[in-house]
Amino acid sequence: MHIKSILIQNYRSFNNFEMMFHEGLNVIIGANNSGKTGLLHAIKLLQDPSNISVDDFNKNNLIQFKSLYMDEAPSITIEYEIHHEINESNTEDESIIKLLPFLGVQQFIENRQQTQDGTVVYDITVRVKAVYSLDNKFIEEYKKAVLEEAHDFNSYLSVLKRFVNKTYYAWHYTNGVSNSNIDSKYATNIFDIRFIGAERTNEQAQKETKREIIAFIKKTENLANLDKFTFETSKILKETLQNSIAKLSELFSGEADKIGLKKGNVSIASAIRANLSLDDTYNTAVQDTKNQYMLPLDHNGLGYNNLINICMLIKLADLYKGKNFRILCLEEPEAHLHPAMQYKLFKYLRELNQTNDLGQQIFVTTHSSNISAVAGIDNIFMLAYNRDTKQHDCCQQSLLEQFHDDDGSHKKQEAKIHLSKFLDVTRSDMLFADKVILVEGIAEKLLLPLFLEKDGHPYEDEHISIVEIGGKHFKYFIELFNENKVNKKVLCITDKDFDWEGEDKNSRMYEEYKSYEPEHIRTLNDNFKISNLKIVTQSMGGRTFEDELFLSNFDTPQSADTPTIAETIFKKAVSKNVQDFCGKYHLNAEEWCKHIDEMDNRSQKPIKKYIELRNNRIEKDSENKEFYDKYMFAEIFLHYVKGQKGNIALELLTGNELYDNEEISKLCVPQYIKDGLEWLLK
Repeated sequence: MHIKSILIQNYRSFNNFEMMFHEGLNVIIGANNSGKTGLLHAIKLLQDPSNISVDDFNKNNLIQFKSLYMDEAPSITIEYEIHHEINESNTEDESIIKLLPFLGVQQFIENRQQTQDGTVVYDITVRVKAVYSLDNKFIEEYKKAVLEEAHDFNSYLSVLKRFVNKTYYAWHYTNGVSNSNIDSKYATNIFDIRFIGAERTNEQAQKETKREIIAFIKKTENLANLDKFTFETSKILKETLQNSIAKLSELFSGEADKIGLKKGNVSIASAIRANLSLDDTYNTAVQDTKNQYMLPLDHNGLGYNNLINICMLIKLADLYKGKNFRILCLEEPEAHLHPAMQYKLFKYLRELNQTNDLGQQIFVTTHSSNISAVAGIDNIFMLAYNRDTKQHDCCQQSLLEQFHDDDGSHKKQEAKIHLSKFLDVTRSDMLFADKVILVEGIAEKLLLPLFLEKDGHPYEDEHISIVEIGGKHFKYFIELFNENKVNKKVLCITDKDFDWEGEDKNSRMYEEYKSYEPEHIRTLNDNFKISNLKIVTQSMGGRTFEDELFLSNFDTPQSADTPTIAETIFKKAVSKNVQDFCGKYHLNAEEWCKHIDEMDNRSQKPIKKYIELRNNRIEKDSENKEFYDKYMFAEIFLHYVKGQKGNIALELLTGNELYDNEEISKLCVPQYIKDGLEWLLK
């Protein structure tokens, strides 16, 4: 039995929110204040509908009290859709007792089905509607108070706070299908819901173990054995304490007549009876596996205590006959847990879920990319609080549904298989971010935070995830956000990869470059016609990020007596001999062509190739001579950068000569990246 879906209205961040769940493991991810904790509390309210305060009402609605709540008081509605399949031959399944009040005998009979092997099952879905509302007999009192006292939002909250208590407000339960009233005890008794908050101790696990001991004691045969044990223990204690008992008896025996006890035929006697509370005798401890000593849990580290507590609560469900009536709400299990322990725990939970051995429905909220990396795409839900619309509300997306192929093309399944392999701890960070930047390689990933900082938008303030995808497999990652209800902006920064040499190794001109659209970009634009996606690529002549960065900084001097930034960048990539040559002739194409024979033979060969390409282009297209002069050096730079892009990016990040006195980078951000970041940060 499990909660199949929930509808939440006017509760916390939720205005009119609906979400489907899985039978087993549900991992809910999202940014801070996206509604994750509120969702767990809404689930918990099914069993424990207490402690509602004025702050549990949706504030975006309350602030509109003059139009919404002058004539009627605000209410909270939560509707739970519960699904269960009952096998007629399973005599231990007690779910019918719990669900019948919401179903009715006739509806129960109508759900009877016989499978091909002759098994009779009842496929049952019920709806439990819970409404927290003001008692009608107080509505006039409420209206009068609001009219006279609620002049602004704060004064309205003060009025409402007086009414939100057990005297005026109450929960009312109905069958969500027929709308007939149901006693609250039937609704709150359907599930055993355990809630483990982010700040936790081992008390809940201890409570569960004591419950098992108490259940053991209540059985008649066990109670008789306990009485016998208590009697024998009392005899042993009496023998052990005999000397003390004799002293106490002698002390009291002479006083009986003096205080008048003799007249009442009573006297003071000493007795020993072992008063055992067996549920208090069981305690969980940790044992050192090397030296075998024991430690109380509160003397152990928080991380392992956290792990022990969670594991015990999951496994204790196996002790109970109605274990599939249990729900575990687990908030931020990563608290106090080492990343490797997080990974191990959720690998274990995922395996239990896959083999149907979980035995209960589990809801987990997390900010941990370690957990999302191993939990499995099908078990993950993305949650967000949407502030872009007039009516603020939460939105959600099941990743199982996100990768469901509606057209039978298998494109989404292909993307899912790829992401399942490559959505590691680093890349799964994009599931938690507000905005996502997809890049091809390590150099872009390393330098983009610097570009954001330089643009006045610190990387950490914008909640942006920069994901290196290691190639041009953008389509798989974009599919994760394609028409996703959690509408994140996705910026793709990709290389143009224009072949400047062409088939004859010298024929491509600048005009061809400007009109060229790479096939992979054209394919992405054709396949993903979504407003939250932007694709940018080089525009100044570069074929990759590295040569475009070089060209972007070509004409930027550092100071009157120092080289240009482009020359500083250039020298970080090339060999020592080429550095010396550059120091002598700088980045002057005419001087390089004139003095190339002065360079050592080993360096001459590749550079002569780029000089020849430059000369051929100028001969055919002299109007763009200035560009071809610059691009000759960009090609030489790219030649040396290959194979060490990450190292060069690190040097650009750490080189003191590329920072001013206020420690601001002197690098110019390539225009295509500027354009992309401007769109992303709007």
